[in-house]
Amino acid sequence: MNDSRKNMSFLQKAELETLWILCRGFAMLPHFVRHSIFGIPIYLIIRYVIRYRRKVIMTNLRNSFPEKSERELRHICARNYRNLTEQIINIISQSGISDKRLRRRIRFNNAEEVLREVGKRNAIFMTAHYGSWEAGSTISLTATDHTFVAAYHKIEDPVFDELMKRIRQHTNVKLVTMKRMIKYFIDHKSERPIIMGLISDQNPTFRLNFHWYRFLNQWTVFHNGAEVLARKYALPVYYFCPRRIRRGVYEGELKRIYDGYEPIEEHAITERYVRMLEKDIVTDPEMWMWSHRRWKFTPPAEVLAQKI
Repeated sequence: MNDSRKNMSFLQKAELETLWILCRGFAMLPHFVRHSIFGIPIYLIIRYVIRYRRKVIMTNLRNSFPEKSERELRHICARNYRNLTEQIINIISQSGISDKRLRRRIRFNNAEEVLREVGKRNAIFMTAHYGSWEAGSTISLTATDHTFVAAYHKIEDPVFDELMKRIRQHTNVKLVTMKRMIKYFIDHKSERPIIMGLISDQNPTFRLNFHWYRFLNQWTVFHNGAEVLARKYALPVYYFCPRRIRRGVYEGELKRIYDGYEPIEEHAITERYVRMLEKDIVTDPEMWMWSHRRWKFTPPAEVLAQKI
């Protein structure tokens, strides 16, 4: 029994098991039932009833796309709610289903080629809250010579934290919190090769020595864990951004950011990631998670004074 479940009360354990049974039952429903019969009311509730973080979404869109009209931004917002609905369904649909069914949901077009490049080395795969980000961990089913380590943010509610860990857990995946990511890598780097999967577009914990990147017309900070590991241990880094084919089905290519050998300046790996992600967001803005409070920190005066 893991530590989080061990510390739960009887009622919390009962709540967890009830939610897990409901999620498992939902995952077993036919694709049409999950995405159409359930998808429509979920979308209507998110968009029109609770209006989930609509002010945050619209503020982020206005600041990111000052050239777009309000009508265009509202259209992106509406389609973003559709994407959010689909991702909620996608995540719940991962509950305890077979590896075969998981493979149908996302296709890595060049996975074998990249894995041949990586060989027996450790590597980092960077992604973002774009499209079906949770499904990206299914690369573990192809990368059978590596252990896929998925870094995640711990949820304060122990019931939902344990539930999400169960949903995310499948063959050849090890879940590690963001705080333990670097320590885990150091402690296990001499064992079976590791592929570290990092969702790198979340707001990092505040620190004084932030490096600021120009991203979507705003000064932005990013997690630097991938860069720290890659530069210190000469690790290849790849970027993955899934494209939507149809409801619940995605594909994409792994794009090399850094080969692990090239002499490279500090912040250059993150800068390349930022440029790749920005290009994908501009191409298909509704696919990104605009509801995150992405720009919580104010840049210092010397950054704001820089010419854009």
